[in-house]
Amino acid sequence: MTRVHDIIRTLQTTPPLPAVSLRILEVIKDPDYSIDDVVNLVRTDPSLTARVLRLTNSAMMGITSNITTVNDAVTYLGTRNLVKLVLICCAANHFRTAVTSIYGQPNDLWRHTVAVATACYWIADHAGMRDSATAFTLGILHNIGKVALSQSTIADEVAPAFEHTATHWEAEWRIFGIDHADAAGVIADAWNLPRALAQALRDHHDLDRIDEMSQLSAVLSAGDDMVLAAGIGRAFPKVQARVSSALLERLALTEADIEDATAHVTVELETQAELLNLQDVTNR
Repeated sequence: MTRVHDIIRTLQTTPPLPAVSLRILEVIKDPDYSIDDVVNLVRTDPSLTARVLRLTNSAMMGITSNITTVNDAVTYLGTRNLVKLVLICCAANHFRTAVTSIYGQPNDLWRHTVAVATACYWIADHAGMRDSATAFTLGILHNIGKVALSQSTIADEVAPAFEHTATHWEAEWRIFGIDHADAAGVIADAWNLPRALAQALRDHHDLDRIDEMSQLSAVLSAGDDMVLAAGIGRAFPKVQARVSSALLERLALTEADIEDATAHVTVELETQAELLNLQDVTNR
């Protein structure tokens, strides 16, 4: 048990998100949030403002003049894309500390993360949920447990255990005494994130309790499984992944919907690589 306790203590001391990030999460959990509130918060943080403008200018190379203010970014990107970009910038710092491990290369883990966030946004919209920005947030945060566990001194010593298991979180329990979903929940609690976010992060692989999952957790579970099934950032190719029929029923989606969502995510990753910071998260 000592190893488990040590890992949990390490998770609880994971450097927190910037204060501005937490305030933004508070704002967007209201489906009727004001984009002006988001813009005003971004402008209070010079580092966040710089990252938002840098990525916006990278993505909008065809325009005749540089984008020099966050308000300009809203004009060119639109409200939804600006909010997504802000969340990406807030989370990317933590992926800069990721190392090559059993979970793959840092960029592959980041690409998977952004793909899941994009999938969650699409699924939440099509499931009739009003808080699609919160669903995107969940996708962006759902791998924070993997980032933390990847830095454990025992992670690479036990990599072969991941080769012969039905699910990689089962292997995580055998190795670490905790899986990446519970690890994300521990970190979210330490960061004082909204309870609904922390619980959804913790529950999203608990497929034996689909009927008891929150709607947000079901969206995250479906988005994660969908992206894994598409082979995006799939560190364990021998482990099969698919969106279960129970999840589809819970979210009132069809197999055709998942095919549409997968196509949408693939196009988004290809056409918005600069905006989504997919080139090299460790240096941006």
